[in-house]
Amino acid sequence: MKISRTLTAILLALSMAVFLGACTGTSSESSESDWKIVKSGDSKITLRFIGSWGGVDSKAETLKLVLSQFENRNPDVTVINESVFGEDFLPKIKTDFASGNDPDVFGLWPGSDIKKLIQVGKVADLTGLLEENPEWKEQFDPEMWSYTTYNGRIYGLPFEIIFECMFVNKDLFEQYNVKIPENFDELKEAVRIFNRNGIVPIAYNTEAEGTYFYQNLLPVVGGKADTENPFTRDGKIKQSHIVALNLIKELYDMGAFPKECFTMTNNERNVLFKEKKAAMIVQGSWYIGEFEPDDDTVDIIPFPSVKGYESYRNTMVYGLGGGVFHMSTAAWNDPRKREASVRLLRFLTSPLSASEFAAKTGMISTVSLGGYEIDYIDMTIKGLQMLEEANTLVGPLDSYVERTAWEKYIAGQFPYFLSGKISAEEMWETAIKNGIILDY
Repeated sequence: MKISRTLTAILLALSMAVFLGACTGTSSESSESDWKIVKSGDSKITLRFIGSWGGVDSKAETLKLVLSQFENRNPDVTVINESVFGEDFLPKIKTDFASGNDPDVFGLWPGSDIKKLIQVGKVADLTGLLEENPEWKEQFDPEMWSYTTYNGRIYGLPFEIIFECMFVNKDLFEQYNVKIPENFDELKEAVRIFNRNGIVPIAYNTEAEGTYFYQNLLPVVGGKADTENPFTRDGKIKQSHIVALNLIKELYDMGAFPKECFTMTNNERNVLFKEKKAAMIVQGSWYIGEFEPDDDTVDIIPFPSVKGYESYRNTMVYGLGGGVFHMSTAAWNDPRKREASVRLLRFLTSPLSASEFAAKTGMISTVSLGGYEIDYIDMTIKGLQMLEEANTLVGPLDSYVERTAWEKYIAGQFPYFLSGKISAEEMWETAIKNGIILDY
C-alpha cells in the first residue's frame, strides 16, 4: 500500500534509529530560533487558544508545555489555553463562535464543522501567508494540504496524522488463552471466552467516540467507496452500513459491551480498558499516549475482517486529527493579534513542537523532523508499519457527514438501536431526514 512521503520517511528514520541507537531527545542544532521574532509593545497581547487536547487527553500536558515554551520565547504574548476533552469540545467551540467569542487560534479536525465555519467567514485564509513563507509551508508533507484546502484556498495547518485500530490487552488474552482476533468469527469467540471469565470483552459506549467501532467495522465490509461516499444517488444510506450496524447489534446481544455502555462517558470507557477490566477497545493513535513507553501488555491490531468481505480486509482509517491548527478571521482582522497568532501558529507547527509531541505522546506529525531523533514507543512503530502494509486507507466516516446530525441521530440513537427499539434502517432514515447528508 503506497502511503504518504511523511510516513515512508518516518519508517526509514525509525529503522535508522534502531541501527544508530537513537534516544529520545532533540537536536542541539535547531533552526527554530531562525524565525523567532519577539515584538515589543506597550502592553501584552492576549491570545485565546482552544482545541480538543485538554483535560485528560494524552496530549494535554505536552500542549501546556509547548504553549509555555512559546510564552518564554515571546514575552509580549500571553496564551489563554481553553482546550477541553472529549464530548465537551465541539459544544464549547461552536458556542464560542456562535456567540461572537471567537478564539484567536484553534485546533479542529477536517469535516463538516470546519467547513461551516469557513463558509460563514469565521476562519482566516492562510494561503497568502504560506506563499510568503515558503520555508514554513515546505515543512509539511505536501500530500496533506488537500485535507485543509477548500475551494483552492488553505485554511488550516495539517500538523497531526491519526489512524484508528483495535487496542488489545495482551496480558488478558494470554491469561485466558484467547486468540487475538484476525476475523469476526474469532472476535465473537473471544467475546464468549471473556464473558465466561467475567471480563468485559470490548470497552464501548454510545457517545460519539463510541462510534469509532462503527467507523472501523464499516470499511472492512464497505471499503473506501462506501465510507467516503456513504449515500446513494437517491439519498439513501448504502447497504454496507446496515450490514455493519447489524454486526454491532449481534455483538451487543452476545454481551460484548459493558452493561453501562448507554451511560458511560468517553473517559470511563477508556479507563475500563486501561484498568484491565476490558480486553479490547477501538480507538485512535492518540490513545497510544495513555500508556507508558515500556508497557508491553497492550498492543494494536488491524480491525478484524468479516467473512464474505475479504476484498476489504486490512482496510485502515487514516487522516488528520484535532491537531489541525487555524486562525480565526477575528484575529486576522486585528493587526496585533494577527502577527502574534502567526507566531503562535509557527511555533505550534515547528519541528521543535512536533518533536515534543512525538517523544512524549507518540504522535505522528506531517512536519519533517530532520535533525531530531525520536525514540517512538513500540505501538507507534507498529502503527506506522500497519499503515504501510494496509491494503486501503480511508478517511473517518464522521468526516463525510454533518457532524451535529451524526452525534444526535447516529451516536445518540445507538441505545435505541442496540436495544431493539429501532432498526438500522430507521436510524439512518431519521438521520437523513434531519440533515446528515452534507449539502456541499
